Amino acid sequence: MLELAGVTRDFAGRRVLGPVDLELGPGERVALTGANGSGKSTLLRCIGGTLAPSSGTISVDGAPAGTRAARERIGASFSQERSFYLRLTGRENLLMFACLREPAPQARRRVEQLVAELGLEDIAARRVDRCSTGMVQQLAFGRALLGTPGLLLLDEPTRSLDDAAVDRLWAALARRPSLALIIATHRDQDMDHCERHLALEAG
Repeated sequence: MLELAGVTRDFAGRRVLGPVDLELGPGERVALTGANGSGKSTLLRCIGGTLAPSSGTISVDGAPAGTRAARERIGASFSQERSFYLRLTGRENLLMFACLREPAPQARRRVEQLVAELGLEDIAARRVDRCSTGMVQQLAFGRALLGTPGLLLLDEPTRSLDDAAVDRLWAALARRPSLALIIATHRDQDMDHCERHLALEAG
């Protein structure tokens, strides 16, 4: 599902990531750990195709990272999410993004199923600019599950969630055993759900 070979990323002539080598198969789960600034979010964004690595290669289900084929296989939720339309409700946002992946009738059904599964009824009815940070995080996780991703990239998705919301997140992932996962986290509870840990060091 995912292959990284010699992946590095430099900013302003300074190495901030890598080199990283990683192979991830369907259903495998990896926890990214490390101090702030160690490159966790950078690595996820390189895999997701929003950042280009300075060197090395990344392949998602056989397609180079950043290509349309690779993006279609990825669901992602990044920290400090700012890509929602603030004056639309959570449901309207989810529906808009779902319609980018499948026809409207199927998109509506998929959104309603996710809202029920993740307990997002209250969040779905609110405008995003009236949602707390934790609410937006839950909405971003729901969006990451839209379509048929084979790989999920989660950047500290449980940081602002209460215990009930964290339990719903991991229960949803348990119902998707073939979904590969890379999660950047500082929480032991999240690490306990992952078979492998990849520790990054700053510089």
